[in-house]
Amino acid sequence: MSRVKQWVLAGVLGGMMFGLGMMVTSPATSTAQPPGNAAYWRYHDGHWNYWYPADKRWYYTDGTHWYYHDNDAWHTYGWDRGFGREGFERGTYRAPGTGVEVTVPRHGIWRP
Repeated sequence: MSRVKQWVLAGVLGGMMFGLGMMVTSPATSTAQPPGNAAYWRYHDGHWNYWYPADKRWYYTDGTHWYYHDNDAWHTYGWDRGFGREGFERGTYRAPGTGVEVTVPRHGIWRP
């Protein structure tokens, strides 16, 4: 193998190792808690969850129902808190009534 090919191979391998290192290290600016007054979506455990700071809890929708996370479990959300009072068209979602069987999600939430 010629000297030029060795240098090219070394450069390619070095670049690949640098890229791998950048992918597996966490950013230095990561936050330990969700931002104080900022609501945001976060992808964790295979699902997108929504942090709402006014209620201080996570929300999730499966496209049919809304859920909130409390006491280490998901529960059907009955619009008892501030989330959803603004930003949703009125009348487009109704929480399931009494006696309606709903399978709540089991995925986890992001914790610091």
